[in-house]
Amino acid sequence: MVSNDQVKLDVRAFLQLWVRAFNSHELEHLVALYEDDALLHGTSNSTLYVGVEEIRTYFHGAARANIDVCYCLSLAVDVAMVVGNYVFSETRDGVQVATPARFTFVLRRRDGAWKILHHHSSASPS
Repeated sequence: MVSNDQVKLDVRAFLQLWVRAFNSHELEHLVALYEDDALLHGTSNSTLYVGVEEIRTYFHGAARANIDVCYCLSLAVDVAMVVGNYVFSETRDGVQVATPARFTFVLRRRDGAWKILHHHSSASPS
């Protein structure tokens, strides 16, 4: 049995993998981190994306993400929830723009690898 501390370390490593994939803008690397039937409520619109094929249509652009803070809870064997804050940054019309946001990921580990079942992201309130 994996300890809760080990789950937290594994999940934090997974989040860094997600950040690297997001920041690389290599779409296939990013969507490979989502389960085939994953759900995504993204930051930039109110659409619920169902399944990796729809999720693939959501990610575009040149923004970069940096995770500011996160908390991990083990929900069951091989299932974890991560809640935290990140900041998206990009250049618009020559000006650097930062968008603070909050996130929730529900992750499942299968065959030793974590994947995203649910991802919710929304801009942080002012």
